[in-house]
Amino acid sequence: MADRWPSFAVTAQDGRRVEWEGTLEPVQRRYRVRIGYQLPYAIEMFTIVEVQPRVQVLAPKLERHPEFEEGPVPHVYGNPQDRSLPFLCLFDPYSGEWSPGDLIAATTVPWTSRYLYFYEGWLVTGKWLGGGRHPTDEELGDDERKIIAAV
Repeated sequence: MADRWPSFAVTAQDGRRVEWEGTLEPVQRRYRVRIGYQLPYAIEMFTIVEVQPRVQVLAPKLERHPEFEEGPVPHVYGNPQDRSLPFLCLFDPYSGEWSPGDLIAATTVPWTSRYLYFYEGWLVTGKWLGGGRHPTDEELGDDERKIIAAV
């Protein structure tokens, strides 16, 4: 991570879990971002939604605009512990875009910067131009549906 993204540093590490914090500046604003990841055991039964890196924008916090297209905040998963810090939805977990074998520095961080680029445009225009899709009810389990609905 440090080689590709020198502004990111490990802030917590415990066994299979690690968190990084760093700054990204896609266009006009500088964002403080946290990325958390827990490496799954090979024998665990898991879905990509459950094990994907969890990315949060710590500062400035994402603005809520329920009146905007894709509002109140586009492409995020709810955070039951802190509604003001949702987790970014950076890829389609059902299309094979990411796997636990992918480097976070090569996928998650650039995708976060791209998300923030389109987020800044959304703040100005009220329209989300970053693409993406929302999972269908058939793809989501009950727990995943609750996470998305909590935003």
